[in-house]
Parts: sequence; C-alpha cells; structure tokens
Amino acid sequence: MNPATLRAASKLNLIRILSAHPDGLSLEDLQKITGHKSVGDLKRELGELFMIEMYPYSPQDCVEVDYDGDKVKIKLPIALDKALPLSPDEWILLRDILSEKEDPSRIVEPLKKQVSDSILNKIDSVIPSGTWEPHGVVRKKISDNIQNSKIIRLEYWKRNTKDKETRTVHPWILWEENDSYLLGFDLEKQDFRAFRLDCILEVTETDQETKPLPDGAKDWLNGFVQLLKPKETKDEISAIIYCTDSAAFHLGQKLPLKPTAESKTFFDRTYDAYEVPIREENWFLNTILGYGNSILIKSPAHLQKRILHSLEKANSIFTT
Repeated sequence: MNPATLRAASKLNLIRILSAHPDGLSLEDLQKITGHKSVGDLKRELGELFMIEMYPYSPQDCVEVDYDGDKVKIKLPIALDKALPLSPDEWILLRDILSEKEDPSRIVEPLKKQVSDSILNKIDSVIPSGTWEPHGVVRKKISDNIQNSKIIRLEYWKRNTKDKETRTVHPWILWEENDSYLLGFDLEKQDFRAFRLDCILEVTETDQETKPLPDGAKDWLNGFVQLLKPKETKDEISAIIYCTDSAAFHLGQKLPLKPTAESKTFFDRTYDAYEVPIREENWFLNTILGYGNSILIKSPAHLQKRILHSLEKANSIFTT
C-alpha cells in the first residue's frame, strides 16, 4: 500500500478509536489498541493529527485533540455528512412531503428527482409499512397467510431464555387485545402455542397448505383467553407501582393502570403511583424488569424481593 495511504488510514483509525471513547484513553491503552511500536511513535502521530486544525486546513476540517497528562480525548466538528437520528413520526412526515404529487405543469429537475427517490427508498427500508405501526409488516404477513391458509415459518425470540429459534406454525388467530399474539398450532411440538408479535423477528410463507386443526382447539383458546383477561374475583392480586410518564404510557397499552393520588421523586424524576392487576406473576415481573428504573414496585413485598433476587443474580454473573 502507498505510504501516504497508510499514514492517512492510521490517522483515520485514531479518530475512530478516540471518538468511540468520549471519556478519553491513556497513551498506554491507546497504544495497545492501535498497535504502535512505542508511545513515542503514537505521540508523533497524535501531534500530526493535532496539526490538522492549523492553516491551510479550513475550520470545518478541524479535529481538536486534547491531552491533559492523563488521557487523550478528541472532539470532532458537526460535519455536513454526520448522520442525524429522526423519530418514526419525523421519518413519516419527511416521506409524506417527498411523496406529495408533483404539479404536472412544473418541470422537476432530474437531479432533484433522483435525490428525492433515493431518500424515499432509504426511508422505506427503515419504515417499510405505509403508515408506521409497531410490528406492522409482521402483522400483515400473518394476516395474509391466515387468509390464504398457508403454513408459515417464524424466526422467534424466546423471552424466557433470550434464544432465537425457528418455528413452523399453522397460523390460526391474530389476537389483539392489550398485547398482540399469533395463536397457532406448532407443527414440531404438535400442540397449540401463543407467539407474542413483539418477539417475532421474521415471517416466511411456505408452500404447505393448512389442514383442519386438531381437536382441543376451542378448549385451548378458552384457556388462553382466561389467562389474559383480568380476573373478576374479589381476591384478585394487584400491585402498586411507581412509573415515569413515558413508562406509564407504554405499560398502559399492555395492562390496565388505575391512577392513585400519590407521586414521589426518585433519581431526580417524578414518579406517579398506579394500581395494576397481576394476571400472571412471571410474565408481570419480566415485563416490569424490561423498563429498568422507570418502573418501581411498591407492593406486594414478595414481588420486591423477587426483583431484587433477579438483579443480584444478574450482578453476580458479571462480577464472577
């Protein structure tokens, strides 16, 4: 490789490494990563990198290298080609603007049309559905195959073990209540199963056509409905939880939250208290744990202990 190309690649690598460590790296740690023969060689290259901000380079090309005697840090300017994240709503609005019908009387510049089409293609690769909706593509594929009586193959993320697996399923019902589920007959396990849509990674149609469901489908469906529906008995178990506003909004789509008059401050944030029914304890705890410290359990006490045990167990894995 050309020596000039090697020097440029080495400097770009330094920028990439230091950018990934905003708190800085010691010269010794940086040398281990870059593979420089000595700290002296590394210092010389950092000096050359520092000179990038000097004349005749423009201010836009400035790379600020800082060394406080302990760690090396880097600050980069906001470049024109820096990626800026957009929310789903912002992506949709941008797509709607670009997709508006052009005035037939107005001549569109070929370059502008080319850039516009390129942006639309990129947006469609991020948000493939016509209107953004969680799991919209998966939901449509499942609905189509239920309608067409086709067996499907699922890439499924198991929530209890965090393993990915492939399941071949006779799709039966798309159940949409507080949570969305695919109810179907698992051909490998020869039994009825419920698959949460937020755990389905991919849906693939097969050439196999569905056959009549085995006996017991109605009884299994009734049992599934009873599991999800809130119990209407007086001794129903409920929990009192503290939630941030955003956590309450999202959890409220899964479980019925009954507001109370209590509010408290934790971690410099305001939490509101809610009463929530517990349909199934393990599922409830797994759901709550997914929100981190945005949701805290006030009662019952045995659920607090179970969460503490889960956190202690997770901590022991990383400290042993």
